[in-house]
Amino acid sequence: MSSGEINLGLTGDSPPEEEPPSEKLESKESTGEQPEKLYDINRIRTFKDVPFLIKRMESEDMIVTYGTAVEEVQILLNFLQDKIPSGSGIALRITEHTPASCLLILAILNHKCHFFPTDKMMLSQELHEQMCAAGVDYIVANKHLSVSPLHFESMFTILVLKEVCKMYMVKHKSSDLNVSTKKSLPANMCYTITTTGSTGSPKIVHVPYECIAHDIVALSQKLNISMADIIYLGTPCTFDPFVVEFFLALQNGSTLLTSRHSIRESPSKLLCALFPDNLATPGITILQMTPSLFRQFGATCIRDRVLSRSSSLRCFLECCSLAVNRFPRVLSSLLGWIRVSCCRNTFATSTESQRYPAGVSCTSCSLYRHQCL
Repeated sequence: MSSGEINLGLTGDSPPEEEPPSEKLESKESTGEQPEKLYDINRIRTFKDVPFLIKRMESEDMIVTYGTAVEEVQILLNFLQDKIPSGSGIALRITEHTPASCLLILAILNHKCHFFPTDKMMLSQELHEQMCAAGVDYIVANKHLSVSPLHFESMFTILVLKEVCKMYMVKHKSSDLNVSTKKSLPANMCYTITTTGSTGSPKIVHVPYECIAHDIVALSQKLNISMADIIYLGTPCTFDPFVVEFFLALQNGSTLLTSRHSIRESPSKLLCALFPDNLATPGITILQMTPSLFRQFGATCIRDRVLSRSSSLRCFLECCSLAVNRFPRVLSSLLGWIRVSCCRNTFATSTESQRYPAGVSCTSCSLYRHQCL
């Protein structure tokens, strides 16, 4: 191992016994104390041996429990605290969701930093300008991604669950926009994301923690999500519905399931990975997909396998609709529900022009409608 490479191993001490997260949150709220955030490692540690991540492979699943995840994140967090200032923005350039990428996000958030997913193919001038405009000073890239030394300075390499991740620092010039942009960031930042640019040039959106947490709690209650649920982490981290999958698991001690690109690119392989024929292999209970991707399964497979009475699926979340409790099914706007709450700087507005402070659950908004099928 080179001198600049850090291997994140496991600690041997067992975490102390703690009260369940739900009881802890209620007790804090009743006393007026600030409740722990959904991603706080002291909170999710109480889920202990519950699987946090399942990496589904064609041979054998890789399983990471919440207890193991907390141990790994704590080691990574200690390292980040020595290298990265608290409150920094850290861009993520990852090729696909993996257990390592999930632990990186947890470590970033617990270091009171915010993450900025980007899908720029090269660490280039274009990416440099994007990061400067977003007020982001660091970027972590996984696997084989290259970097331009003209715009980025290599800091260190780490191994997270045997996956190579490289951290770089943005090289700034006097003409960069980062100084003025960073001063205007909201307090308690959680993540930054860019829009698709469908209504013009892509826009950078800064999302504080309060603008997602209330919606996640409300959605958890509406869908009755628990530690028994397995959620497919299939939405790219550059597409904001991904935060629903990620935070729903953290809120409820549910399991996130990831798969390789080679599996996701084949509808038949993906269908087998999500809904295995082998009864000993657990299938997912919560699925979020765009309509176009979902339809690739084919009408027959959707009817006979995904939405059949014998399917493990309990909730289906499209990026434009939400189906709950298959019999009867319920549809409502999920993507609009999340975006109205998260992407408004100050207020979310209903169709009756009522005003709701950002961070208040949009389940009370008239935009959130549902109908039985």
